[in-house]
Amino acid sequence: MKFLIPLVCFVTLALGAPAQTGEQQQRNLALELAQLKQQLASLERQYSAPEAQGAKPSLVDMLNGWKPQKRMVAWQPMKRSFDYDHAPLVQAVEARLAEVLRAGEGLGVAPEEVLQDLRARNQFN
Repeated sequence: MKFLIPLVCFVTLALGAPAQTGEQQQRNLALELAQLKQQLASLERQYSAPEAQGAKPSLVDMLNGWKPQKRMVAWQPMKRSFDYDHAPLVQAVEARLAEVLRAGEGLGVAPEEVLQDLRARNQFN
């Protein structure tokens, strides 16, 4: 038991003792601070604004490399009139319906049955 108490105290002091002295830590921190200041200064020189260097900035520099696109009038949609003639559309639908009815007759289906089926599908009664 007498041996255990000094052993525990020694282990506690050995593990709890700092690895570096305060003076060494200050030197290391000062060195690290100097390195960070150098890095910051180099980054500031690299990314400094052109106005600070005395040069007049161009439009591209001010917009971070973005260049406006030229307008092409040919690609703009044209205005259209709203006076539509529905006659060609109605004629095309009638022609297609007549074709379907003739095909149905050829298969033995009465035109009335085809029209009833269309009305049922489109919910026209």
